[in-house]
Amino acid sequence: MWRWAKRWIDWVRDDLFPLVRTRRTGFTVRVSYESAGQLHTEQPVPWAADAVVVEVVLRLPLAARRKTDFALQFPGSRPVAAESIRPDTADRHRIIFRFPVPNLGTLGELLWKLQPIATVPITVLTSDAFIAGLSFTNQTIAVRLGSQSLPTRMFVVEGCKGLVTSTVLNSAHSLAPLADLGVSVEFSNERTGHVFTIPVTLNASQRASHETLLTAVCPRVPRRPGSWWVMWRIGDKVLAADRVEAIAARRFEDGVRLLDTRFAVADHTGPLRVVRGAPAAGAFARVGPCFLVAGSESGVVGLCRLAVFAVLPGVPQAAQLLDEEVLITDAPTVFAPGLVESIDLVRIAAFELRLNGRVLGTVALSPVPPATLTAEGGFKPTQDFDWSPAAEDDLLKRLGQLGS
Repeated sequence: MWRWAKRWIDWVRDDLFPLVRTRRTGFTVRVSYESAGQLHTEQPVPWAADAVVVEVVLRLPLAARRKTDFALQFPGSRPVAAESIRPDTADRHRIIFRFPVPNLGTLGELLWKLQPIATVPITVLTSDAFIAGLSFTNQTIAVRLGSQSLPTRMFVVEGCKGLVTSTVLNSAHSLAPLADLGVSVEFSNERTGHVFTIPVTLNASQRASHETLLTAVCPRVPRRPGSWWVMWRIGDKVLAADRVEAIAARRFEDGVRLLDTRFAVADHTGPLRVVRGAPAAGAFARVGPCFLVAGSESGVVGLCRLAVFAVLPGVPQAAQLLDEEVLITDAPTVFAPGLVESIDLVRIAAFELRLNGRVLGTVALSPVPPATLTAEGGFKPTQDFDWSPAAEDDLLKRLGQLGS
């Protein structure tokens, strides 16, 4: 009788007491997954992950630290044996399980000697749910012209050195599953039907994040006018598309216009300044024209060669001072070709801005002449004066002063 009672007491002490203590002291569960050699600590677990890693941290007495005593049990499947038990802090230990990703989310139980200790929920992220949580923002197509790259919707094909597209990819989950789905960009030439597919590779930090910037370069440089489509794909699905048009230089140049004129002025020691009206003779040591030009079509970008001519009094032909290749967009572009010494200005009546022989505008060095009123209340037109936006502003200012 005593021997039987001693065996019963030993069984209670070795098998039941550790379980009771474990259930009473609590536990923590961490679910992670492995993908492409990286460990990601978050749920849900992507469908394409290499493995699910479950770590349960709990307080274990000495008699309950055998790895073979622990298992994970999921409904309808065989128990998953513990991979290892590692000391964590003090008398707490970390029990680690590794197993394939289940098809659907499930709720498992941690077993100790076939007795349930803790629940382990596993949430699975499907491919459709992952793709539905993706979004592309700030998609941009840029063209390389000269030494610059500018966002555009229309560009001059002459001088183009290539197309670059970029976008910000956002996700409700980490971007690790993209390593299996794949990201690519398609550059499609509408005129020829040629399609160029560029795979986009994410590095380790991008895969671990929920937002990242993606960039791709078109392998073919546009050489002729026509439209191009740029499409971002995740796997075989198109999630974003945009269109850009290449145009001929003549079409772009015909739309270039002069918006306004200024004067750049400076003394020998002072900083460069910009003024609207023509400065008085001798007021500054150096003076030069300043033109504001822009393309007429929305989103257009192109290079064109602007020429500046000096209009000389009594000389029928204007003298060319310089020409320069300028990058012009649909926003005002400041073109200030340089300054002229004030001693040389006495021989110049105005500066002309030309594009392919077409005069875009003139900025006169002479001040606005006074208006001569007639007996009928009108005024006599001035001779040899080119009206400009600066002169218009000066007129409005004077009219305002008369009414105040």
